[in-house]
Amino acid sequence: MKISFTIIFSLLVTAVAVAQEPLLSTSLSRDSIMIGEQVEWSFKATMSPAVQVYFARVDSIGHGLVEVLGSTGPDTLQRTNDELTIESKLRLTSFDAGMYELPRIPVLVTHTNNNLIDTLYFNAVTLKVNTLPDSLLVAFLSADDSTKIKLLKDIKPPVKYPYTLVEILWPWATMGIIALALIAAIIYVIIRLRKKQPVFGKVKPAEPPHVIALRELGKIKAEKLWQNNKVKLYYTRVTDVLRVYLEQRYAIQAPEQTSDEILQALAHLPLPEYFIPKLREFLSTSDLVKFAKYLPAMEDNESALTLVMQFVDETKEQMQPHND
Repeated sequence: MKISFTIIFSLLVTAVAVAQEPLLSTSLSRDSIMIGEQVEWSFKATMSPAVQVYFARVDSIGHGLVEVLGSTGPDTLQRTNDELTIESKLRLTSFDAGMYELPRIPVLVTHTNNNLIDTLYFNAVTLKVNTLPDSLLVAFLSADDSTKIKLLKDIKPPVKYPYTLVEILWPWATMGIIALALIAAIIYVIIRLRKKQPVFGKVKPAEPPHVIALRELGKIKAEKLWQNNKVKLYYTRVTDVLRVYLEQRYAIQAPEQTSDEILQALAHLPLPEYFIPKLREFLSTSDLVKFAKYLPAMEDNESALTLVMQFVDETKEQMQPHND
């Protein structure tokens, strides 16, 4: 029986095939369990230090046949100069007997030397859930054997004991505890709402600015806007991605600023010097396209997207790898 998973990535990026893929392995602590027992599903990734992996978070399994009770990791099992092994585990259980094929689980792979991203999969595994066989118990009582006949007696009435102090105070103490818990819950909800945080669960970490920017630029490239005579929309979209990235990465109010104001703000940042003239030319061309109906050459259209992607890649904030 196949089952589907609900999977959420902490990072969503455009997948690109690259070499030197990590070695993936997955296994169950036991191939079969009894109904209600628990089993661990482990995922291991062995890779070069130049590669980072991001495990998918499995929240649930379809149809409720196999339940996800929790997860651990990712934890570093082994670290050397040339190799790193990371493991993550899921704790599963089931209350329905059967043979379940747990599907492949994706893992996000990032190569830090060239920032290329790929999606790999852990192999599917099979889990068998067993149940106890039914048994029939038959008792025989011979009517002729008087020794097996039990005489029925009346049920004894309940014995009355005087109330203790604890029994008298317990209802009032219970109501007091419930009232305090309710007040604490109301205060907690008010504080979370004032901080604009979810009432239940933890605040999910925001995606890094460069991940958002590269994903949007990848979408623009795939849409082939300028190739379909949508040059103005193409430059507008690329410029908007750059402005949002500058705002999130360097706290520059780029979406509300003119091109000259953006360049003045960039001049005070520790950026590679060769980017300033290139960005000045790109922003100038973009303004001409949007406001003067200027049509750049095809090579200028290609280089515009490449320039912004290169700028985002070389100025991104370095991500920290998983630690123990």
